Amino acid sequence: MSFRVADVRVMSNILEVFSYLDDIRWESGANYNLINYCANDLTPDERLLSHWLCYITDRGMPFRRIWDVGGYVISHLVRSYTRRRTGRDVSKLFLEEYVKIGPEEIRIECPIQNKNALLTFHGVTGDKVPFKPRYVPIDLVLIYRTLQILANFYGKSFSKFVSQAISGEMDYRRCIRRMATALDQLTYRAGSTVSKEKVRGKFNKVAKETTGFRVNFDRELDRFNRKRLWCSLRDYLKSPEFNKNFVEGLRKAGVADWGRWRRTEPSLKASLDVLELPGDVWNNAPVFRKGLFAPYIKDVPERWKMPGTIREIYDFLKAKNLRIRFYPEQLDVSFDFVPRMCENRMCDVCIFGAGTQGACHQKPGYLCPVVLSSCGYRHRCAPCRCVLKADSVKGTCRSFLPGSSHSKRA
Repeated sequence: MSFRVADVRVMSNILEVFSYLDDIRWESGANYNLINYCANDLTPDERLLSHWLCYITDRGMPFRRIWDVGGYVISHLVRSYTRRRTGRDVSKLFLEEYVKIGPEEIRIECPIQNKNALLTFHGVTGDKVPFKPRYVPIDLVLIYRTLQILANFYGKSFSKFVSQAISGEMDYRRCIRRMATALDQLTYRAGSTVSKEKVRGKFNKVAKETTGFRVNFDRELDRFNRKRLWCSLRDYLKSPEFNKNFVEGLRKAGVADWGRWRRTEPSLKASLDVLELPGDVWNNAPVFRKGLFAPYIKDVPERWKMPGTIREIYDFLKAKNLRIRFYPEQLDVSFDFVPRMCENRMCDVCIFGAGTQGACHQKPGYLCPVVLSSCGYRHRCAPCRCVLKADSVKGTCRSFLPGSSHSKRA
């Protein structure tokens, strides 16, 4: 795919707004989904592994159920996995205690540890917590592969595995690419489908295959089709909570320069342009792509998806030596923006539609209604630093329907 940005000024303004929204997204953990851990005593490494395994299942179902119910079950599994040093191997622990294969369904479950408000909210009230990912059994195979490899070669430590990828390498961008390559091979090379009837044989095959595991850093990564991988890696480098666990995990894994992986490090932040946009239904929604991006691109191909497209747009603008803060992964705020604004046709209060003036109050210290309605993010108004109040992208979306809103149609 190769095209040109037709209107550099407008495109730059659009991307600047998304960069600003992304900065706000990571100001606070309240703006992002966190894990409902089964216990408060999980180590940073256990929290990282729970997070990685949760993202394996994060597709095709409401994300809050994944992180609230699935997070509870998976963190329970991880806690048992890392703390049982003798007596049971991975197969017995995972396949006998957690995986339930019945004639009608396959799921994972764990005993409930204590009263949990989030489980109750999702209707889980018994003495067992069941979780059935949308894509079973393959997601359970990917979890099993991951646990087997970590047990065979890395002392069951996710942090030790990651530390291998960055060992001896100082360039942040190469480190991030190496982590992406290694994590892809840790989990997603197990395949994409398996039938319920053949799942037991697949578990046995994975157990044999992983005994000779070795990361091949020369193997090409399918970088535009690894949504869950980029989401996970992004969290480790940007999230206030998960970055703290990531840095502490590296420290305990023996990484000498672990401190340089703090999310506030300027050189690390400047290297995040190597992250790819996780493609999903929201940033690929036609109303979003065709309304906000296609009008400002020349030679748009008949078929195109946002991860590769936004990378080309970014590279095109950088080649013109433009100073832009935006980088491709930041467009992932569309995960929060598109369902609230585009899907509900909230054009009359949209940043890219009628503009911000109808909602912008410019009252320092109060919650920003523009950001809250656009993405659901809690952000305190700071007019002197606000990018949105200038209304620089008002009317730029060609899907803009004047006078349209969900409330007016209701």
